Amino acid sequence: MGIALGAFALVVTEFLPVGLLPDMTREFDVSQGTAGLAITATALLGAIAAPLTTVLIRRVDRRVVLLGLTALLVVAGAVSAVAPKFSVLIAGRVLLGLAVGGFWAVSLAAAARLVPHDRVHTASSLVLGGISIGAVISVPAASFISAHHDWRTAYWTATALAVLVFLIQLLLLPRIPIHHAVAAGQFRQLLAMPKVRAILLTVVLVVGGHYAGYTFITPYLEQLTGIRTNSLSILLLGYGVLTVVGTFIGGALAARHRHRAVLITTIVFLLAMTTMAVLAHQAAVTTTAVLVWGLAIGMAPVCTQLWLHANTTRFAEAAQAMNTGVFQLSIALGSLLGSVAVDLINLHSSMWLGAAALALAVIVVLVVGRVAADDEPTHHHGTEGGSPAAAGEPVGAQ
Repeated sequence: MGIALGAFALVVTEFLPVGLLPDMTREFDVSQGTAGLAITATALLGAIAAPLTTVLIRRVDRRVVLLGLTALLVVAGAVSAVAPKFSVLIAGRVLLGLAVGGFWAVSLAAAARLVPHDRVHTASSLVLGGISIGAVISVPAASFISAHHDWRTAYWTATALAVLVFLIQLLLLPRIPIHHAVAAGQFRQLLAMPKVRAILLTVVLVVGGHYAGYTFITPYLEQLTGIRTNSLSILLLGYGVLTVVGTFIGGALAARHRHRAVLITTIVFLLAMTTMAVLAHQAAVTTTAVLVWGLAIGMAPVCTQLWLHANTTRFAEAAQAMNTGVFQLSIALGSLLGSVAVDLINLHSSMWLGAAALALAVIVVLVVGRVAADDEPTHHHGTEGGSPAAAGEPVGAQ
C-alpha cells in the first residue's frame, strides 16, 4: 500500500503543469512553449535517473531507497510551490525527475518482494492502480484548483499529499532486502536485440507523439476549441477515467496477441490525434476525440510493456529500468519538440506534430509485424487482469 501511495503522489505531482500551464505562463511572463519545459525537465531527469538508480543502489534496502525518493518528492514540490521565478520552478521539476525515475525503476520489483509468489500480480496491480488513479486526478484537479485559487495552491496540495505518503511509508514499509543487483552489461545485452530496439522505438514515437500534443491540451482546448474552464475540467476527468478503462482493454488485447494489440492501439491513437488536429474548432467532434485519446493512452503503455516483457524475461529488472528511461526520455522529447513548435509556429502545430509521430509509430509496428514471425499469441505472460507483472513505465502515466 505504501508503494502504491508513493506512485499515486508522484504521478499527481509530475503532471500538474499540464493543468496549470495557462496560469504559470501568465505569472512568469513566459511563452506557452517555455512553460511546457516544466514537463520536459522532469521527464529528462527521469530518463537519466531510471537506469542509473538500478545500477548505483545495487543491494541497498529498497525501503530506504523508496523513503529517500518520497522525501525528494516533498522537497521538489515545495521548491516548485514557492518558486519566485521560472528557473527556480524548473529546478524543483529537475528534483522531481530524479524521484520519478528512481521510483519507477524499483517500485514494481520492490512491491513484488513484499508478498508471496502467488500474489505478485496482485501487488503489481495495486501499484499500477495508484498510478492510474493519480493520472485520472492530476490534470483535472490542477485545472480546477487553478480556476478557483491559483497554481501554487495546487503544488502545495500535492506537497502535503507527499508528506502524508512519506509518513505512511515510514510506518508501514518493512525492510526490502535485495540479493541480486542489476549489472550495466545487461543494458548492453538488451540493446543488442533487434526486436527490443524496435519495441523501444515504438515507445519513443507513441509517447513522444502523445506529449507533443498533451502538454498543451489545456490551452489548445481553451483557445482553439473554445471549451470553458469548468467544462474543460470535466472533460479532462472523463479523459482520465477512460485512461484507466484503456489499461484493462489494452491488457485484454495483449493477452491474446501482443503485436496486434500494439498495432490496434497505435491506429486508434493516430485517428484521435489526427481528428483533433483537423477539426480543432469543432467542439463536439474534438470532445469525442479527446475521450478516444484517453482510451488509447491507457492502452498504449500496458500493450508495449507486455510486448517488451515477453521478449526480455531473462533481464526483467533491467528491462523495467530501460523502459522507464526510454518512456521518460520520450516525454521529454515530445514536450520539448511540442514547445518548440508552439513557439516557432503556433499552438495548432503541437497536435499535428503528435499525429505525425503516431503515423511513424504505426509504420514501425507494421514493419516489425512483417519481419517478426516469432510474435505468437501470448497467454498472459506474467499478467493478471490485464496488468503487467513487471517491466516498464507505469501504466496510465500520461
